Amino acid sequence: MIRGLVASMSLTMVMVFGLLFALLAGLGFYFDLGIYTIVGLAVVFGLFQWAIGPVIVRWSTNMSPLNKDEFPWIEETIYEICIKNKVKIPKITIANTSMPNSFVFGRSNKSATLTITRGLLNTLSQDEVKGVIAHEIGHIKHNDMVVMTIISVIPTIAYFIAMSTMFGGRSRNQGGASVLIGIGAFAVYFITNLLILYFSRLREFYADNFSGRQVKPSILANALAKITYGLSLQKREVKSSALRSFYAVDPVASSYEVSKFASYYKDQHISEEEVQKAMDWERKNSFSKFGEIFRTHPLTYKRIEKLYQLELDLSSKTQN
Repeated sequence: MIRGLVASMSLTMVMVFGLLFALLAGLGFYFDLGIYTIVGLAVVFGLFQWAIGPVIVRWSTNMSPLNKDEFPWIEETIYEICIKNKVKIPKITIANTSMPNSFVFGRSNKSATLTITRGLLNTLSQDEVKGVIAHEIGHIKHNDMVVMTIISVIPTIAYFIAMSTMFGGRSRNQGGASVLIGIGAFAVYFITNLLILYFSRLREFYADNFSGRQVKPSILANALAKITYGLSLQKREVKSSALRSFYAVDPVASSYEVSKFASYYKDQHISEEEVQKAMDWERKNSFSKFGEIFRTHPLTYKRIEKLYQLELDLSSKTQN
């Protein structure tokens, strides 16, 4: 499974950057710009987003440093997993929100911050929180914060090019070519957005796999179920979330993912039968499957199925 994920991610990255550089090459030819100017434009956009990203996250989230006396086991868990996997210990913060979730952010894996919400600590068991923590450390190990921040600037560049060529006041002789470049840029903007969303979903599977190798995979599966179905009860709070791609579970999409079953999970004690019922509903729901292409995270039932399969694989290897 890991090889398949790596191959898919590599192919997606090649397609995204291939589209970007094809667009920049066309723009440079049209405006007679040198290659250094074109590449410089892309680099400036990427560096700017990379630099201000962590500041925006801190500013928009009500977080505070972890109180070691309140949750000593959180620090112990993070230290244990990071040391085992040769990951630099991240800063640890608690977000004062009832929404059950977690996320990591930072300019590099050496300056990462791992944030856990109070809602997560109140909803999940200690073992389940450890599974979610391992998932986030997987993102740090794979440097996902930086990768996603940099590649997400590509659609922005395409949109900027589209607007400047189509509405930039070119002469009548140049108007036709401008419109064609603008249409092409809008197409690149749309396609790269979809590719980046697909790439983000692959990264989530990859982090799940990492977590499943640190804790029992079914523990993380239970945690994902509780987070997803818990979020379905909190639509009002998650509608305006601007950090959805950073979370362990997409708080916007998940708030609607299993809304049909929300009443079943008010007590936050989800049985295996209830999880299976929600998974079956998702699996048969055509609207959910179509909507997944516009999501930063895979459908929860797919993540749970892969974790169950990982547990079977690990068990068979242990027995052999």
